[in-house]
Amino acid sequence: MDNNDLIGRIRYATRLDDAECQRLLQLGALSVDQDTVAAWRLKPDEAEFRACPDKAINALLTGLVLDRRGPPDASRGSSQKQPTSVDNNQVLKQLRIALSLRTESVQALLIAGGGELSKSEINALFRRPEARNYRVCGDQVLRWFLTGLARQRSSS
Repeated sequence: MDNNDLIGRIRYATRLDDAECQRLLQLGALSVDQDTVAAWRLKPDEAEFRACPDKAINALLTGLVLDRRGPPDASRGSSQKQPTSVDNNQVLKQLRIALSLRTESVQALLIAGGGELSKSEINALFRRPEARNYRVCGDQVLRWFLTGLARQRSSS
């Protein structure tokens, strides 16, 4: 999925306006002006359009987790570096953490978005890539999740 489409879907599903998005990006250690944030929303054929970099997606997701869940526990030894590229499994995992979702909730959101996966298939999406039962999260699965999330947020 294209980064501009992805950031737009995340913003729509979590109801983030430009100012809130900018604040979360700063929490995620990326400082950008509001014009840049607004330019990521535009279509490629519009004059002010700017391509959204991977570091912006990572910073937004990190900021969302920090905003919703607070800083990581120091006893866990969270010295992980922020990834330089974006993959769907990471996006799904970060959103799951930020929104405090359990497997059943993720499954319900996927169904609400028009898809269906078993609990074991969903758990495989959250495993480490080197794990035997790891499953790559395709664009369609991420779309189902974000669509279900947007529908859930609009109905509540």
